Amino acid sequence: MLMAAMAAGAMAEGFVSNGSGTVYTFNTLSQIEGTGVTMQDDGSYLVGDDFTIAEGDVLKIENNNVIKMGNGITVTILGDADFTPLDTALITRDAEGSNPRGFWMMGENGNAELKNLRVEYVGICFGGLNSSLHASNCTFTLYNGKLSSSGTISFNASCDGNIIENCYFVENTINAIGNGATNPVGITIANNVLWHNVTANRNKPQINLTCAGDYDVHITGNQVIGGQFTLSGGIGVSNMMGLGHTGKVYIENNYIADNRYGITTIGSLDCVIKNNTMIDNHYETNPNNGGSCISVYDSSSSSNVYIEGNWMEGGLWGITIVTGEPNVNLGKVNDPTAEDYNPGNNTFVNNGFDGNYYDLYNNGIGTIWAQGNTWNVEEQTEENIEQVIYHQADDPSKGQVIFMPAKEPGSSVEEINAANDHDGLYYNLMGVPSEAPNAPGIYIHNGKKILVK
Repeated sequence: MLMAAMAAGAMAEGFVSNGSGTVYTFNTLSQIEGTGVTMQDDGSYLVGDDFTIAEGDVLKIENNNVIKMGNGITVTILGDADFTPLDTALITRDAEGSNPRGFWMMGENGNAELKNLRVEYVGICFGGLNSSLHASNCTFTLYNGKLSSSGTISFNASCDGNIIENCYFVENTINAIGNGATNPVGITIANNVLWHNVTANRNKPQINLTCAGDYDVHITGNQVIGGQFTLSGGIGVSNMMGLGHTGKVYIENNYIADNRYGITTIGSLDCVIKNNTMIDNHYETNPNNGGSCISVYDSSSSSNVYIEGNWMEGGLWGITIVTGEPNVNLGKVNDPTAEDYNPGNNTFVNNGFDGNYYDLYNNGIGTIWAQGNTWNVEEQTEENIEQVIYHQADDPSKGQVIFMPAKEPGSSVEEINAANDHDGLYYNLMGVPSEAPNAPGIYIHNGKKILVK
């Protein structure tokens, strides 16, 4: 009840439902004096004042609703949010130049279900503690960043069981999904399309999560396509406050392209990075500040990062170990029965700058195992591979990289590239599979470009 009381205390004056278990629609609210909700001549609903749905009550969006929110408007939901129209509904601003805030879903026991929605200009902030948010088949676009700076969908309390799947996040001013530095969440982010988010060009990845506590995080099957912005990255997971954790982070089977960087981990984490394709994540103006396909930063030297089967192409760096002594396993092939066995199978293609290639840069002090991989050299010999790795052999104060045996000695990276046809992979991923969201107002043109109409 404390969270609900705090949220209620922070609200501006306005209508508050009575908490008697009532299901409110925008139609019923438009018939109650003082709610600030009015039905317009075209059948849409204008929200002109803040209002609150109390704990125990439900706010429901009905099929084909059009909800227009006025400048600065916040709707607070301490109960449940049932935003699941059968076919479609639209939440948008009331006029050009208007900056509504959005939906503040902060009930301790209030669940949020979002489905078949198109949400424009406004954000969703969730903090259910004992509940969860589930968003599917929705489009979130053009969010103005006014409700929360943590994400278009953001979490400001720890909670588990959250799911965001089969959604589009398109051209939002800040990142698509995020949470606070002290509020780790358990979440699955699966099969979404994130396209050109962080249009304000801030220092944020499109997915930006604090990962700690007992919560597992799964980021799988997403397309994270940047707008070639110089400050915005692809996927970032962190534990910057040094929180205790027993949960794991799984970043698997994602396609990440055209960002400042691909994947970054910061702080103490237990993380699996597997079977991702990262291409042209190099839009950092200073190579000393970013541009890696994968970057690991852990001054506490307590991370476990397992990296297998990733395709890394066109970054300023392939993989960078920025500092400390994290346990990073890119391939350990000697004993297939060992608990830390890793076949490697990572492929590096043309990661570098100023005429030099940097497949793996170990700026930390720990030993890095990196066997079984295909490096950006003509033949996979120890002498050749040494030229694209920076480690103890180059600076005695750095940790060693153990990289032999490589994968298929004697094969060339050009042959591997031709066999995998990653240009074809891009087109396949950017096409709409049968299970992809039928998101209103979004379509894919020539298999390449998502457009907002």
